[in-house]
Amino acid sequence: MEIALIAILLAAAFYVGWNIGANDAANCIGTTVGAQIISYRKAALLMAAFVILGGVLQGHRVMKTVGKGIVISEVESYEAYNGAPAPEEFGQYFPDNRLPDLAILVALLSAGFFVTLATFTSTPVSTSQAIVGGVAGVGIGIVGAQASYFKLGVILKILGAWVISPVLTMILAFLFYKLLGRILRNVRAVVWNNVLAIGVLVSAAYVSFSLGANDVGNAIGPLLSKFPDKGPWLAVLGGVAMATGALTFGERVTDAVGKNITPLDYGGALSAQLSAAFGVHVFSILGIPVSTSQAIVGGVIGVGLTKGAQAVSKKKISTIFIGWVATPTCAAIFAAVMYRLLASLMA
Repeated sequence: MEIALIAILLAAAFYVGWNIGANDAANCIGTTVGAQIISYRKAALLMAAFVILGGVLQGHRVMKTVGKGIVISEVESYEAYNGAPAPEEFGQYFPDNRLPDLAILVALLSAGFFVTLATFTSTPVSTSQAIVGGVAGVGIGIVGAQASYFKLGVILKILGAWVISPVLTMILAFLFYKLLGRILRNVRAVVWNNVLAIGVLVSAAYVSFSLGANDVGNAIGPLLSKFPDKGPWLAVLGGVAMATGALTFGERVTDAVGKNITPLDYGGALSAQLSAAFGVHVFSILGIPVSTSQAIVGGVIGVGLTKGAQAVSKKKISTIFIGWVATPTCAAIFAAVMYRLLASLMA
């Protein structure tokens, strides 16, 4: 029975990772494909290699935040965070000093479900928001609205990062693209294009590495609660799952980011990708799960704004923004309701 349960949880984590790869392939290679530098298939293979690398080398920080930094499931953590003894019912909520297996499964499936919907509608959503919403939702399903069981400071830090990240990358991309434009005036066009094309490929690899470092934790972070000593192997699982998603079903959203927000040249693709990679990498080092979707879309908007506001598709931006708000909200509500329902049926 235990082996079957482990297989189900690993399959659910792989499903979430597959979804992240399918939806977030656009964040890594959307601008590269949109600028017609290489084909989607080659770009996806490049992404796959660096996503796995980023997850294995630097995915542990975000993994820890998602797995243990949102819902307080350990007695010692509860008492240290609240400065008071844990209530008697703590052991009923978290009998093994961790999230129940059912909660882990529901959090993963809730996040994966909403990202799947977004991928089918070609909408780049925040997979970070989906999994954070899913974990917070099952926490509400377990303890209700008891704030003492949640690390509110961490949650507020994550929410703040979600706002700062796209604004930061938008500003960086705007400034970087302007700087590239000035350099372009003093360089021969043929040489410039070749250098830029190489630069775009390098930046795509960097974004992919940053995606692995941040979003592998989103894919399998909840499992760290059950398997605290298997972090590196879980990171490999998450990286492979994300690479598989990019290779099998990532092309839809890639077109939405690379072609439908604003037209991109080589300089625009390089500016958007480097800005997004830098922003996501910084937050990954800090252990904060942020949205690569928000980062790259912010970068693309920043490039578009250098040509004037009319160069940016307001309709597409509005659709993306609605997805960003709806995803964590719906994932949290769905996870809370589903956990309560399943727990009552299994009682």
